Amino acid sequence: MSTREGSLEAPKRHPIDWKNPDFYNEVSLNQEMERVFDICQGCRRCVNLCTAFPRLFDLIDASATGELDSVNKNQFWEVVDRCYLCDMCFMTKCPYVPPHEWNIDFPHLMLRAKAAKYKSQGAGFRDKLLSSTDLMGKLATIPVVVQTVNTINKTPVTRKLMDSMLGIHADRKLPEYTAKKFRENATPNDTFPVKDGARTPGKVAIYATCYINYNEPGIGHDLLRILEHNEIPACLVEKEACCGMPKLELGDLEAVEKLKNENIPHLLKLAQAGYAILSAVPSCTLMYKQELPLMFPHDEAVQAVAAAMFDPFEYLALRNQDNLLKTDFKKPLGNVAYHIPCHQRVQNIGKKTRDILQLIPDTTINVVERCSGHDGTWGVKSEHFADSMKIGRPVFKQMAASDPDYISSDCAIAARHIEQGIGESKAQKLHPLTLLHMAYGIDTGLQPTAESKAPVTHSIQPGEKHMTPITRDNLLTLEAYAKIRKDFRTQVMAHKKTRKIALGENITLIFEDELTVRYQIQEMLHVERIFQEEEIVHELETYTPLIPDGHNWKATMMIEYPDPTVRAAKLAAMVGIEDKVWVKIAGLTPVYAIADEDLERETSEKTSSVHFLRFELTPEMIQSLQQGAPLSMGVDHPAYQATIDAVDPSIRASLLNDLSVA
Repeated sequence: MSTREGSLEAPKRHPIDWKNPDFYNEVSLNQEMERVFDICQGCRRCVNLCTAFPRLFDLIDASATGELDSVNKNQFWEVVDRCYLCDMCFMTKCPYVPPHEWNIDFPHLMLRAKAAKYKSQGAGFRDKLLSSTDLMGKLATIPVVVQTVNTINKTPVTRKLMDSMLGIHADRKLPEYTAKKFRENATPNDTFPVKDGARTPGKVAIYATCYINYNEPGIGHDLLRILEHNEIPACLVEKEACCGMPKLELGDLEAVEKLKNENIPHLLKLAQAGYAILSAVPSCTLMYKQELPLMFPHDEAVQAVAAAMFDPFEYLALRNQDNLLKTDFKKPLGNVAYHIPCHQRVQNIGKKTRDILQLIPDTTINVVERCSGHDGTWGVKSEHFADSMKIGRPVFKQMAASDPDYISSDCAIAARHIEQGIGESKAQKLHPLTLLHMAYGIDTGLQPTAESKAPVTHSIQPGEKHMTPITRDNLLTLEAYAKIRKDFRTQVMAHKKTRKIALGENITLIFEDELTVRYQIQEMLHVERIFQEEEIVHELETYTPLIPDGHNWKATMMIEYPDPTVRAAKLAAMVGIEDKVWVKIAGLTPVYAIADEDLERETSEKTSSVHFLRFELTPEMIQSLQQGAPLSMGVDHPAYQATIDAVDPSIRASLLNDLSVA
């Protein structure tokens, strides 16, 4: 065996021979893991990358002989399960990667093991659910469902149940879903003449990705506005499904092939028509650039799509080299802590995001080039959450060390993980595309009034009424809101505690007012990068009817059962429950809710898990409340009963602020 360490040649990856039956053969797989693990334990350079290598070395060191031969092969799976295929060992540490004769590709060996395990054992409900990002997105973004999903994901009780029942850690911050999906609301501009560069096609097609489409559409809108500012004609990919990366990490390679067969024909048309295809999620870009070409090395369509696929900042940097990128930046960004995600590093494109952001005057980019430890669904799982936070700790410290104005990563999931790891900070979490959009000073539609130019929150003092009308003119600009967002959110969350009533264990009422509705509107504009006049007006028309009128209370009612089977049965039994919710001022007739005036939310077979209620109060009722009469609430339905004899004084006082003097 050779004793040569390392190589002066560039690393090379071999095709993934996943169609070969021997790929899944347990004996052959174990022999290869033994060979590779033995080399790894003699080297140990990768010990600080993740928890897979420390676990391997601990197993060896604790074995009877202190060598790999006395480690139980069943324990190899403890190493496999800790590998999340970030590829950093292959890219940055291992001296024995191909073309070295030892031919070590640890991540692809782990992929082989995951695929063999999936083929023989399948996967549990949680792992199938988490890897079905497109399906989850479609279900979770149904207009009524989306509010329930987002509420459940933030509610401590339901998160603990998700932890115990599904294995999704209760402390992991999860991304919100949006009711306004990117693909349905995007407005690409394809009217500009095509200007091809020496390095870049002059027209772009956007592959939205599941995450941008269902979770953070604002990132996609930022990309479209940047392209428009640079007069680059753009369109959306005609039809798309998940890229397949979550299924790849699960080991379900046949599902990857099915998704490839759905996506490649649409992408191939664009590649053949001379489009650059851009994806704003590094894992999705990597899937088309590397993983699919290695899985299907003889598929010419896959190879053609790979050649046309670009990371957005890779494309913009090449446009800059072609002297076709505008650098008319109007707003400095100050101090930016920027994290390069692993799946972007693996693309071997260099630090293109940094290169573009450094063009912005009076802007300092502090680069952190280390794995954050989250990786897609891995860091969400209960058994890996603690390790994901441990792996990310050096990144958290480095990102916070420069006291940044912004923290940013091309991987939005990594950025959320880093934000959680840093904790309290003045820094705002914004995607690099959002930062570039801001730096260009592209019109955000909303113009600040004299009052809103200063980043102030709408503070409420105890006993103060807060019924300022929300109008088009007194909304904050996207930029002004970004500056106050963290403090404003803290204020609103504290305020909501005095507006929230639990009717039993499974029904919650959140009473809306001007502050909660203003927050909802500003969040919608912020998250979805809404700046066009008609869309702003639409948001106002959608949410301002939830503000009480001085003679009523308006509330969002949520029916919460974490288990899907139980929830379906309960909703079927609770038809009509929204009409059975009541409030009562002592000595007077109960007032039952007027429900769902905007649209019907139930069928004859089941009710919805979210309803909007209005309680109309007479002048006599308002006067009695103002004179100190007790307030009670409840729900009286054959399938669910609950009563609160006396509403908490702090909540009662807050609700009293909604009412005009009788």
